[in-house]
Amino acid sequence: MTKKSVQKTRNNAALITGGAKRIGREIAIFLASKGYDLLISYNNSKKEAEKLASEIAKKYQVKVEIFKCDLIDIKQAKKLINFAKINFKNLNLLINNASIFNQSKFLEGSENQLMDNLNIHLISPLILSKEFAKFAKKDAQIINMIDKNIVRYDTSYFHYLLSKKSLAESTKMLALELAPNIRVNGIAPGIIMAPVYQGISKIDEENIIKKIPLARQGDVKNIIQTVEFLLDNNFVNGQIIFVDGGASLNHAG
Repeated sequence: MTKKSVQKTRNNAALITGGAKRIGREIAIFLASKGYDLLISYNNSKKEAEKLASEIAKKYQVKVEIFKCDLIDIKQAKKLINFAKINFKNLNLLINNASIFNQSKFLEGSENQLMDNLNIHLISPLILSKEFAKFAKKDAQIINMIDKNIVRYDTSYFHYLLSKKSLAESTKMLALELAPNIRVNGIAPGIIMAPVYQGISKIDEENIIKKIPLARQGDVKNIIQTVEFLLDNNFVNGQIIFVDGGASLNHAG
């Protein structure tokens, strides 16, 4: 990375939901390395969020704030974006990353499961996106973290997949609605970080990975490369980029 690339983004800021752990954490570190100020929301990962914020502030000398927020509660989503507006006047990137991932079937699942998934994966991102769009400057961007399984219909995660499919469609609709000032894109990761699924054996996990056309698990750097591409290429809008080794082509995993 050159000094020029860091200076280019020095006046920018990003809000990353669910940014304390896993993929969200790695995206936060990458953006800090590019000079972004950061607002990281978390729910049950206070210690991880505090540690990450401390490490980023020390290494990259950028502004970092953390904000406890359960995005299943849409009222908390509104509090989060209001905090962002007050404290990050330079906010020009929103990454809707927060997620829950639990098995459910349509007939056996509860209404609470349905609403929890819709709230965290669709309604809260829409609320955040709407308020973000009202004050974000020109050339801002929203990136929605989706799932490579949005192309399939058979699932043991009915409410999760339904809500992620809805987020994918809203990504395309918002790309038209918010253009030309704001670009909206999505990233649909495949198997990037272990464990693949809760409650499966190591052997089953290995068998799932073997079915991926590239026959291997992805790396978080593949997600970071995609984020960087979306930041750098200002003519990409309304796209969902599958980073899955081809797994969405044959429903592997």
